[in-house]
Amino acid sequence: MAQKRHACAFENPQGLPRGSVGFEAQAMQDGQEEGLQLGHRSDSKHGGQASPAPKMVRRVFYLSAALILALSPASAKTHEGQAPTELYSDNVGARIWRTALHHTPTIGDSTGWPEYTWSNFSTPKQPSSAAGTYINFNPSTWTSGFFPSSLWALYQRMTDSRMKDVLARAQAWSRGLAPNVNLTNTHDIAMPFEYDLTMGSNSSELPVVSKMSMNLASRFVPAPGVIRSWDKKGSHNDSVLVIIDNMMNLGLLVRSALTYTKNETLLQMAISHANKTMENHVRPDGSSFHVVDYSATTGQVYDRVTAQGLANNSTWSRGQAWGIYGFAMMYNYTRFPAYLETSRRMADYYLTHLPADGVPYWDFDAPNEPNVTPRDTSSAMIASSGLLLLSTLQSTPVPNNYSDAALKLLSNTINMALADPIGWPDAQYPATGINTDPNVDPKTNTTRGFEAILQHATIDNTPLIPASSRNWDTGLVYGDYYMLEAGNRAAELGLASCSGPRNHAKRT
Repeated sequence: MAQKRHACAFENPQGLPRGSVGFEAQAMQDGQEEGLQLGHRSDSKHGGQASPAPKMVRRVFYLSAALILALSPASAKTHEGQAPTELYSDNVGARIWRTALHHTPTIGDSTGWPEYTWSNFSTPKQPSSAAGTYINFNPSTWTSGFFPSSLWALYQRMTDSRMKDVLARAQAWSRGLAPNVNLTNTHDIAMPFEYDLTMGSNSSELPVVSKMSMNLASRFVPAPGVIRSWDKKGSHNDSVLVIIDNMMNLGLLVRSALTYTKNETLLQMAISHANKTMENHVRPDGSSFHVVDYSATTGQVYDRVTAQGLANNSTWSRGQAWGIYGFAMMYNYTRFPAYLETSRRMADYYLTHLPADGVPYWDFDAPNEPNVTPRDTSSAMIASSGLLLLSTLQSTPVPNNYSDAALKLLSNTINMALADPIGWPDAQYPATGINTDPNVDPKTNTTRGFEAILQHATIDNTPLIPASSRNWDTGLVYGDYYMLEAGNRAAELGLASCSGPRNHAKRT
């Protein structure tokens, strides 16, 4: 029988690894049960690189499952800090529920998927939606899976009578993305289906996530040994552009190899991509390049540049956060020490380059103009969840206490950017919007009409595009998702009290 669910201690009937969230844990368990059966085919070549020898493949699967169960997080240092209670407040759930209630997209809905809230600093064309409310995009957009996944993350922490309603809405939002099973030109879109497969116990999603993992694998380019991120033209006709963001997509390949398709080649692709990213994106000081331009013919690196950062040699803060998380995840699955060391170096760089108030600017090299330089709260949330994962992987003391750093990052960001509380009864009314500004104190009634949870995120402020095309000081759907995920991860690690403040605000 399932254990009783608590607000911050989630149901875990299979005894899966603590500190993991949603579908991660199931893949680890499946790897423990099935992994030793894999890796038996004879040595061959894929992508110009030798496949791991059978013993090495078996070792990867064994370590990525059995030893994770043994080592994570019992070997991690104990911590006295607690996650901010606002992570579990009615405000967080009610804001997600408000958006979910007022437009559940269906198959064929071409503009139903929230990405960012309109702000005074968004692109100049005034949308039909009010300032401070979501602008929606088509289902093939790479961000389309994050709002359904936010509903799943909310469901993971639910304990009351709303659970069934949240589950039903999470599944409905996920179903609207069903046509994405045939997409081969993007990434990041499988997550809600993985949630439905594992947390929703919906076995009909297995062929969906299997196909999506193979679609991602189809973007593997053999000579450089990487997954192509963008189809746009690079510096040469045979350019293959890879962004550091796509470290996050390797988990789908690994989980597929462990659980969905049992196709060992996908594991090899994930390891190859991670190795190349470690070699070519990460600088000696632990900072990172955003984009690496490879030759599809020879595999050589043509260039290292930025697409969303300040400059080619700067460190875009969200890219740095993707790297922290992605390499921690790959170490969690493979136990290759170099991935752990890389995640640590990237984390140390991130933490030592935060401003005094602890909330990252959009680029770590951006000039600091008080109340002017854009922040990126989405970077903070991605980094927080990645740091919490990293904290479970430490078997010896390290200079930075990563879980405490994550809790501090969460607290500082919430203090700066969490919109003023609303309650669940307010969710029946659509968000009214607000005129956003970097100087607006979020803890005022004026921000209750803001549709997202967190303010002050940056999509793109690079000087490579005209000022009129930049987009910052927004709410971002993936920033809110990783806030929920970080809260769930902290709770699984015992770093949260079991209830947040209950808000009974009047409607805006």
